[in-house]
Amino acid sequence: MKKNLPKTYEPWKYEDKIYRRWERSGAFNPDKLVSAEKSSYYSIAMPPPNVTGVLHLGHALENSIMDIQTRFQRMQGKKVLLVPGTDHAAVATQAKVEKELVKEGIKNPREQLGRKELLKRVRQYSEQSKKTIISQIKKMGTSCDWSRLAYTLDKERSEAVNEVFVKMFKDGLIEKDYRVINWSVKGQSTCSDDELEHREEKTTLYTFKYSKDFPIAISTTRPETKLGDTAVAVHPKDKRYKKYIGKTFTVDVGAKSPLKIKVIADREVDPDFGTGALGVTPAHSQIDFEMKEKNNLDLIAVIGKNGKMNENAGKEYTGLTIKQARKKFVTWLKNQSLLEKEELITHNVSTSDRFGDIIEPLPMEQWFVRVNKEIPGHNGKTLKDLMKEAVTVGHNGDRSKKIIITPNRFIDQYLHWIDNLRDWCISRQIWWGHQIPVWYDGTKIYCNTEPPSGKKWQRDPDTLDTWFSSGLWTFSTLGWPQKTNDFKKYHPTSWMQMGYEILFFWMARMILMSTYTLNEIPFQEVYIHGILRDKTGRKFSKSLGNGIDPIDMIKKYGTDALRLGLISGIAPGNDSRFFEEKLEGTRNLVNKIWNISRYILENQSTSSPQSLSKIKPEELTSADLFILKKMMRLIESTNQQLEKCDFSGASDQLRDFTWNELADWYLEISKFEDNKKVKTAILFTVLKDLLKLWHPFMPFVTEEVWSKFNDSLLITEKYPRKNSYSKIIKKARRTHDFDLIKDLIVAIRNIRAEYKIPPAKKIKAIIYGHSLVNAIKSEVELIKKLRTGIEELTIEKSGPKIKRAAFASVNEIEIYIPLAELIDFKKETARAKKELANYENFSKQLKNKLSNKQFTKNAPKEIVAREKERLEVTLKNIKKIKTYLKSIA
Repeated sequence: MKKNLPKTYEPWKYEDKIYRRWERSGAFNPDKLVSAEKSSYYSIAMPPPNVTGVLHLGHALENSIMDIQTRFQRMQGKKVLLVPGTDHAAVATQAKVEKELVKEGIKNPREQLGRKELLKRVRQYSEQSKKTIISQIKKMGTSCDWSRLAYTLDKERSEAVNEVFVKMFKDGLIEKDYRVINWSVKGQSTCSDDELEHREEKTTLYTFKYSKDFPIAISTTRPETKLGDTAVAVHPKDKRYKKYIGKTFTVDVGAKSPLKIKVIADREVDPDFGTGALGVTPAHSQIDFEMKEKNNLDLIAVIGKNGKMNENAGKEYTGLTIKQARKKFVTWLKNQSLLEKEELITHNVSTSDRFGDIIEPLPMEQWFVRVNKEIPGHNGKTLKDLMKEAVTVGHNGDRSKKIIITPNRFIDQYLHWIDNLRDWCISRQIWWGHQIPVWYDGTKIYCNTEPPSGKKWQRDPDTLDTWFSSGLWTFSTLGWPQKTNDFKKYHPTSWMQMGYEILFFWMARMILMSTYTLNEIPFQEVYIHGILRDKTGRKFSKSLGNGIDPIDMIKKYGTDALRLGLISGIAPGNDSRFFEEKLEGTRNLVNKIWNISRYILENQSTSSPQSLSKIKPEELTSADLFILKKMMRLIESTNQQLEKCDFSGASDQLRDFTWNELADWYLEISKFEDNKKVKTAILFTVLKDLLKLWHPFMPFVTEEVWSKFNDSLLITEKYPRKNSYSKIIKKARRTHDFDLIKDLIVAIRNIRAEYKIPPAKKIKAIIYGHSLVNAIKSEVELIKKLRTGIEELTIEKSGPKIKRAAFASVNEIEIYIPLAELIDFKKETARAKKELANYENFSKQLKNKLSNKQFTKNAPKEIVAREKERLEVTLKNIKKIKTYLKSIA
C-alpha cells in the first residue's frame, strides 16, 4: 500500500497533474492502448465548438456527456478514439471580429481594411480563442486524442471540402441559380433558412386596392414592396374572385413603370386571411418567387442589397429606407382613397442569427445544393432520399446501416423537416471561410480542387456556409479524402451527441454528406440532449445576466462536482435546469467518496486477503452478503444504464449505493462485527470496483484515490463485471436477508424521530419475530449498536399487544417501544389533540371549497389540483395523529 490520503480533498491540487499524466501515458490515443482488444474500435467525433470566444455551460454539459461515454467504452476494452476539434464558424466569427473593430473606430472593416488585412485580424482572434477553448476542454477532463486535433479551416479539412464540392458540382448537385434568398443587410451576406431566428412583433396589416379600377383589395404588412408586384393570388375555389382569374390589370402606383398585375389561382392562399387575396412580389418573397416560376410572372426588384429602395421603385422612392418608403406609400394610398383598413397584428419576423438585423428577401445569383435532383448512379434517388433512408430503412435498404436516434421521437421531426427541405443556399458574401473552388474567365467556368493555369482566371469571391465543412466532420477528421487507417477503422463513427437545437443544422447535413460522398452513414448512434436552463427555466444569456462560467465553477467546486451536477437529472431530448446549489450536493458526494476511500485504505492490512477468491464462504455474515449482493446488482445495473445512455440514472444508482448501502450501513457494521480481515478484504474489493464504476463520471478524484494503491492508471482499467461477486455469493451459506434487519433498524429510528425522543435517551424495545425470531436474535448486537439507542432488547417469537407503546411492523415482525419513561402522556395527549383539531378544521374548509361547483369550474386547473393535494395530505395527517393518540392512550 502507498501513502494514505490527506484528510480533505482539494481538487485544484490534483486535477491538472492528473490530466498531464493521462496525456503523457498515451491513454487518450487508441494506438497506444495495449490493454484494448485489437479489433474492437469505437469512435466519437467531438462536436467542434465555434472559435468565437470561450466555452459556456452548454459546452461543459456536452463535454461531460461525451467523456462519460468515451471513458465507459474505453473501460470496456475497446480502442476508443475521441477526435477533438474546433469550428471556424464563418459568419459568427467574422461578425464578432467586425463588431470589435467597429468599437475600435473602424466603422466599415471590409472597406477600410480590405480582404487580406481583415482575414489576418479574424485569424489572430480565432487562434487565440482556439487556445482558450482547448485549455477549457482539458479542464473538463475530456479524454480526447490531442495528436489528432482538427480544425474545420485547416489544410486537411479544406482539402476534403474542395473534394466534395467538386464531386457535387460534377454530379450536377451544386449549381449557380438566380433566386430569392435571405439577405442580411447588416452582414452583407446571404443566410440559409436554418440560420434565421424568428421573433414576434406587433405590426400593421394594411388592406387596400392598387387603383380605383382594380377589382380586388389585398392585405399586406409590407406595402412598400407592392411597388414591385406582378400578380394577385387567390384560391381557385373562392367564388368572390373566380371570374378574375387569368386577367391582367395595368395599375400605376408610382413605381418606375406602371405595373401589370395578373390574377392567378393558388391553392396555398388562405381565403379567410385578410381579404383572401395576396399581392405577389416575386422579387421579395421566396413563396412569391415560386408562384412566379409556376405562372411565368415578371420579377421586379425594388429593394437593393443596401436595404434601400432602388430605381425600380420610382423616383419618389429611390434611396429611401424601408420604413421611409412604407410611410410614403401608405400616405399615397390614403390620398388616393385606396386604403380600406389598418389593423394591428402580431406576426413572426425573420432575423439573422449572427448579425441580428431583419432579413430582406432579395433576388440574387447564388450557389445551391440541389436536394431534389436525382444523383447520377443512385437509381433515381435524390439527396433527400438518402437522408430519409439513413434513419428509416437503413442506407441503401440495409438495416445494419440504420442510424439509431435517442430519443426516437426526433425521427419524426427530422423526417418532417426533410419533407419541407428546399435547395440549400451554400454561398456567403463574407471572407472568413472556405472560398468556393470555382474560377471564371468571361463566360467560362472552371471547378476543381486545384486552380487553373493562366492569369485571366478570377476566383469566385464567395465562401461556403460553415455547415458545409461541418457536414464532413465525421470523415474529414479521419483523414479523408486520403485512404487512411483511421478512416478504415473508425468510420462510420460509433456515437454522436448533440443538442436538439442543431439537429437540422448539423445532424441532417452530416447524414447528407456522408451517405452521398461515402455511400455510408456518418455514425451508428445519435444521442440528443436538451438545452441547459437556469433554475427558473430560462435560457442562459448575457442579456438576462444569468450566465455561469464553468471555469469559475471548477475553481470553486472542482471538475468532478461540476460534471456530476451537469448530468444530474437530465433525460435524452429534454431540457434540464442547472443552478449552483446543485454543485454543493455533488461536491459533498465527491468528498464522501474521498472520505470512504481514506477510511478503507487506512484500515487496510497487508495480512488481509486482497481479493474475494481468498475468502472462505462460511466466514461471511449476512451483512457481508448484503453488500456483496448490492454491489453485484449495482455493477449489472450501471452497465445496463450506461449502455442505454441513461447517464443520470446510472449516477443516481451509484450515489445511492455509495451514500446509503456502503457509507451509512456496511461501513458502520464493519466497525462492530468480528470478522475484521474479511471485512477489510470486502471493503477493499468494493472500493476498487466502486472507483471504476464512478470513474467515467468523476475521473479526477477516482484516479487520485486509485493511485494510492496502484501503479497502473484507472482510466485504462476494465469496467467491473458481476462475475467475481456472483461466484462467492453462490457458495456462501444461506442465511437470512440482511435487508430485513436493516428495515427493522430503520423502523426503530423512525419511531424515535416520530415521538421526538432525544438522541441521548436510551430506550427499551420488545420484538416479536414470529418465524424470523432466530434471525433477529443472531443480529442483537448490530440492532443495538446501529444508532437505535436500545439499552434493553427483548426478542420473543410472539406475545401480547403492549399498551402505551409505539408500534411498527416489518413484514411479520412486530416492534414495540414502551413510552412510559419517554414522554409525558398528559401533555403529549393535549398537544396532539390540539394539532388534530387544527387539521380537522382545515380539512372541513378544503372540503367545502372543493364541493363548490363554481370554484371547481372557474378556478385554474392547477389551483384546483393544488387544493385537492392539500386535502389529501391533511387527511393523512389526521389519520396519523389518531393512530398516535391511540398508542399513548
